Order: sequence, then structure tokens, then C-alpha cells
Amino acid sequence: MMEDIKKYMEAEKEKKIKEKSIKSLSFFDGLANLCNQIHPTQQLVKVAKIKLLSHNTKLFRLVPKDSLKLLAPFRAGQYISITVEIDGIRTSRPYSLVSSPNQIEYYEIAIKKKENGFVSQYFFNKVKRGDKFIVSEPMGNLYYNPIFHGNKLIFIAGGCGITPFISMLRNMVEKNFPIEIVLLYGCLTQEDVLFNRELKEFQLYNSNIKIKIILSEPKNQWNGESGFITSEIISKNVDFVHDHYFYVVGKKSMYDFIETQFDNLNIPRHKVVYESHGVPDDITQIDSWPKNINCSKKIDIRIKYRQQGKIITDKFEALCIEPILNSIERNLGHLVEVNNACRSGECALCRTKLISGKIFVPPKVSIREADRKYGYIHPCISFPLSDIHIDLTKT
Repeated sequence: MMEDIKKYMEAEKEKKIKEKSIKSLSFFDGLANLCNQIHPTQQLVKVAKIKLLSHNTKLFRLVPKDSLKLLAPFRAGQYISITVEIDGIRTSRPYSLVSSPNQIEYYEIAIKKKENGFVSQYFFNKVKRGDKFIVSEPMGNLYYNPIFHGNKLIFIAGGCGITPFISMLRNMVEKNFPIEIVLLYGCLTQEDVLFNRELKEFQLYNSNIKIKIILSEPKNQWNGESGFITSEIISKNVDFVHDHYFYVVGKKSMYDFIETQFDNLNIPRHKVVYESHGVPDDITQIDSWPKNINCSKKIDIRIKYRQQGKIITDKFEALCIEPILNSIERNLGHLVEVNNACRSGECALCRTKLISGKIFVPPKVSIREADRKYGYIHPCISFPLSDIHIDLTKT
């Protein structure tokens, strides 16, 4: 009798343990699902709308391929990386989100057609409604932080660099943030100004928002500011400039110029945040680029990678003026995929072991000291200066 009672009590104890385990598993499964929604490895989207913003820029609205799924949330100012396959070459590019983070039905990105832009030309000339793509989760560090950035902000945008600021302005207006904002927007001509009507409405209906457009090559009948965004223009449009926090988005040439203007105003570096500008249009024009390099000489690149459980070593030729990641995509894109997003050395997703060889990294690209010490590189922003050997199995 006592033996039966003992067995019964042990069975009941085991049953309760199992019940608790099941509850715990369901809790963690729910948490994992939530994390996957917020930080998905990838998202499948399709083009729902295309709008011409200017003579060389189009707006693309992306919605979930599966209408029952939601897109990952984002902070105003962040970007997504979109993967494309063009003529057998699989590659990706980051684009700032222009849509407001307060709606979850779609993402919107604006893409400017570059003269020799491999991906931008494809989007501008060939992409149509219904086309499907893979995009990353929203990423990037260009977003408002009320603790560190305060309530007086200056946005400085050049050309298509206005896109993250449109998202930020929409978000701040919709949430009625008690923030003073001055936007200084530099373009070539009147025809290059994006979201012009919406910018006017921001200023018209919000007394805390001031917007100035500066044209470097204005056409007839322009009564606004002309030239570049100089320290004089900043001082003219901003009272108590040192009380503000600065955000800057544009091309590298603009960054180099605006830094000299900040120096004129004695703006400390810790009060300025820049969006990563990506790969320079011409790496040979960077001051620290080695002048003794023959840019037409082919360089051997050896790559060790994993395919279907096997370790494979491949080799191809590349030019030193092309980032290593671009060369891999062009030569081995059908065999190997290098995880990446920002293509400017910021996100570190493409972090790769350099076994041998010399590379060039543009100055001001932030590489962790530990990576430098132990021989890890970011191939998206690294240029080969000699024959190199990299290991994609160690990231």
C-alpha cells in the first residue's frame, strides 16, 4: 500500500515538472517569435508603388510578399539593405527609409539614379510593380536619442540625403515632439529638391520647424540661399548654434567640407552624427590612397569558403580600385554569399579573416581595434593592394 502511494506521488511530481516545462517552452517560443518579428534575418517584400520624385530619383513602396505578415519596426532615420540579382550577379545596397515608423503596412525608399550605378540604374530603368526582393531588418545609428541629443536639432542634408530626415520629421510631427528643428538642405538646382511640397507644409504648420534650401547651381528666379552650406549660412539660420545637436547626411565630399565649417564654428565632434556614406566614387582620389599603385594591374584573390559542408578554396582576379566584396559578388556570387548590409564598414556583418596580403581602408572608417589586431577586415570597404587570401569560414 505504501509502495503504491509512493509511486503515485512520484508520478504526480513528474507530471507537474512536465507541465511547468511545457509552460516555460511556450513562453520562450513566444519570446523567440517576437524577437524574429522585430529582428528578422530577412524579409520578403514586393513593389506596390513607384513614384517619380524628380528627373533622377524614384520612390519605391515595399509591402510584405505575404499580406498576413508584418514588416519589422524601425526607428526614423534607419535604413534597410535590399538584395537584387542583376545579370547573374547577386548583390545588395542600403537605402534609408523615408516612410514614417508609425505605420507598419509598408516601407518606402527613394533611389537616385547614378551615372554608373549598377543597382540604381537597374531600379530606375527596370524594376516594376509586383517585383519581389529580399530586404534586411532596419539598421543604422542615425536616429534621435532624447537623452543624448536634447531638444534642439540641426539637420544638414545634401541631395538624396534628405530621405532619412523626411522619416524623422514625419515621426516627430505625428508624435508632436517638443523639439526645435532647423533643416538646411543643399541641392544643385530647383529640379533636384525632393519632397518640396511636404517640406513647405512641415514649416507652414509647425512653428518649431525651420527649413532652408540652399542651391549651389540655381537657375533663374531663385530668391533663396545660394552656394554651399557654410558656417555663415549655419550661423545665419541658427540661434545659439552650440546649444544644438547636428545630423549630417550626404556624399563624402560634403562631409569633408562641412567638417571644415564645423571647425570654423568650434562645434565639438561629439555633437555631430553622420550617416555612413558608403564606398567612395573614386578611391584613388582619397588623399591617403598610395600613389605608387598601378590601378590597372590585376590582383589575385584567393578565398576559402564553405559550400554544402565542404571547405573550398577558389581564386580569381580583381582590380585594386574595387572593394573586395564587389569583386567576390561579381566573380563568385553564384557560389558564395557574404553577409552584409551597410557596405560602409559600420555594421560589421561582412567581417572576414584576412590570412595574407595588404589592403587599403579609407580613413575615418571605424574598425574595431581587436579586428585590426587579429587580422579581420570588412571586405565591403577594403581595397586589395596586393595578392590576398581571405577565409570566409571564419567570421
